[in-house]
Amino acid sequence: MNALRALLPAALLWSLLATPAHAQDEPPVALDEDIPLLAPAEVVAPRLLGGPATAESEAPVTATRGRLEMLRVPSTVTVLTGDEVRVRRPARSLSDALHGQPGVLVQKTGPLQHSPYIRGFTGYQNLMLIDGIRLNNATFRAGPNQYWATVDSLSVAQLEVVRGPHSVLYGSDAIGGTVNVLPWRRTSFEPGLHTDHGLYLRAASAENAYFARVQTEGNQGDFGWAAGLSRKHYGDIESGGGRLPGTGGIDEWDADVRFDRRFGRHWTLTGAWQHVRQYDAPRTERTVDAVPFRGTSVGSELRRDFDQERDLAYLKLAFDGGACCAPFSRGHVALSYHRQAEERDRLRSGDRQDLQGFTVDQLGVQVQLESPTRWGRFTYGVEWYHDEVDSFRRNVTAGVPGAPVIQGPVGDDASYDLFGAYVQDHVAYRCWEVIGGVRFTYAAAEANRVDNPAVAGSDPTAPGGVIRVANDWTNVSGSLRALYHVSRQWSVYGGVSQAFRTPSLHDLTSLESSSVVETPAPDLEPEQFVAFELGVKTEQRRLRAGLAAWYTLLDDTIVRSPTGTLIGGVPEVRKDNVGDGWVAGVDLDFSWLAHRDWTWFGTLSYMDGEVDQLDTAGTLVRRPLSRMKPFAVWTGVRYAPTCSHVWAQADVEHSAREDRLSLRDEGDTRRIPPGGTPAWTSLNLRVGTTFNRSMRMSLALENLLDENYRIHGSGQNEPGRSLVFALEVDL
Repeated sequence: MNALRALLPAALLWSLLATPAHAQDEPPVALDEDIPLLAPAEVVAPRLLGGPATAESEAPVTATRGRLEMLRVPSTVTVLTGDEVRVRRPARSLSDALHGQPGVLVQKTGPLQHSPYIRGFTGYQNLMLIDGIRLNNATFRAGPNQYWATVDSLSVAQLEVVRGPHSVLYGSDAIGGTVNVLPWRRTSFEPGLHTDHGLYLRAASAENAYFARVQTEGNQGDFGWAAGLSRKHYGDIESGGGRLPGTGGIDEWDADVRFDRRFGRHWTLTGAWQHVRQYDAPRTERTVDAVPFRGTSVGSELRRDFDQERDLAYLKLAFDGGACCAPFSRGHVALSYHRQAEERDRLRSGDRQDLQGFTVDQLGVQVQLESPTRWGRFTYGVEWYHDEVDSFRRNVTAGVPGAPVIQGPVGDDASYDLFGAYVQDHVAYRCWEVIGGVRFTYAAAEANRVDNPAVAGSDPTAPGGVIRVANDWTNVSGSLRALYHVSRQWSVYGGVSQAFRTPSLHDLTSLESSSVVETPAPDLEPEQFVAFELGVKTEQRRLRAGLAAWYTLLDDTIVRSPTGTLIGGVPEVRKDNVGDGWVAGVDLDFSWLAHRDWTWFGTLSYMDGEVDQLDTAGTLVRRPLSRMKPFAVWTGVRYAPTCSHVWAQADVEHSAREDRLSLRDEGDTRRIPPGGTPAWTSLNLRVGTTFNRSMRMSLALENLLDENYRIHGSGQNEPGRSLVFALEVDL
């Protein structure tokens, strides 16, 4: 694998610079000149899950940083529209919108603690983008985390999921998958003044939750604006086994503003601001309120609540064509400021309370350009993100403040830099399309106040108690993917892609207790991955389908292995670059218009994998990858008569028993029942209608059989039989 890792970038660089063999005798097939750049993103025609397959293709932007029809993208991509997320299958969170997608397991530890596993990876091994800007930062931790839930699902215009590694285009973290959220914006720029307004409502009985959003948009000629305000409340969940106390009491406020100013035919200036504020989101499985499920244990804490706050502001200047910018056909420059803050409030027996958290201020700069040449269409650019991190912890016993401590969950007075430069070439020749790319990355971490694990306690005055951690890394990764057009309706694709992840501040300096207890590990090295994929896709008048087989090699991944020691009743883990292994799987999704009014649709996933881990004796053993998605099927039928605006749908989801457990899974007795997570089946009925194109409504009866179940690796059970109502009105 080391030889493959070294040779792939060199081979890709040669392929990018070499003249195509046929270029001397015959010009290559020209690429589509109407492919716009990632910025500004445009909303495309919706793909309705379970809706009729059409010949019209979505044009995702994330997989290639340019807009291509689905049949031309040599990757496995899912596109969800805002209508799907809000009305057709109204989601509880942005992560929950991915539930049921092939290769995706949405682990849940609370109403705002949803974390997708994509092709076996979660947390900081998946990358989320907001209009192309990173949500990930240096404080993201291993395993499931709650930060994707800080993106308001009600403000989404389009959601794109690209499975598999894409580190060449997006750098560190893009391993299991890359998810790009394209926010809602004004798309009509007719002359004169125009305004539109909207209202959205969602309520769910078993979730005891309600959402509301008001929004307005408009334009004055070439100046467009959009603004929205969302309010969400979550109560205690009613599962199939009864009420789950301590899972509610959560309030959330979200706001977003955006403007787009067009200058002539070729230039656009975009400015946007997003704000999210979440109060008292619980981790109930760590508390005495947890309800056992099939033998799981109950936590000992009296309270563990999280407050989350996030603000994103960015400016983006983009151009598309025009003689003024030759030799560049398209490009953009973006400047972003991202602030994310977290505070955890934990109450334990003996009137012991601790407050800990951090604030991350991230500055980002992007430059991307595109040039058509005789050797193909080149896309290239540079990115730089700089994180400034402050971390704190305050201990209180019986109302009396405790002694000062060195750091909070990560090292204090810390910074993290991530720089990348990339080039990608897209060559189209006859029935072939080939995309190759190379990326150089430099990362540097520094934390000036870190608790020395070799010195007992957290007293900053203790000799040697405070240490400084500093490290930097470089990486060169490559990717080569190809697609062959068998016909106008069928494509076969495949490729090999490298990926990597540099250690985060959480890896290097964490000192906290979540599902496990971690201590600083300053000498960790980057994780390396090589992925292979082969797939086939079709888009026809009656059938739309995709099938992909994939295999990912893991090298030097950071594994958290149990030491056998319990600290405060929580297992302690050690962190080491020992995780060599593999994970492989098959993904299928389809939609078949069996009759002009009836559609059969579904998805199927299977995966398996192993990775090296250290047992309590320090011996290297190979065990299953943590929290793999069990064999799962989701299928259903939809009735949508062409002469009516009403549709109806019945769907069933089945997940097999999962007893392939890692060493860490076996010790996670609060979330995974002894011997594994039982199989489950959920039956759902949905109806909806559209009135005069200005009102969309849906009504669903979810978990009709009222089954008491939980998704593998989750800390709480799913809602029982639930009536879910969603209404979207254009005023």
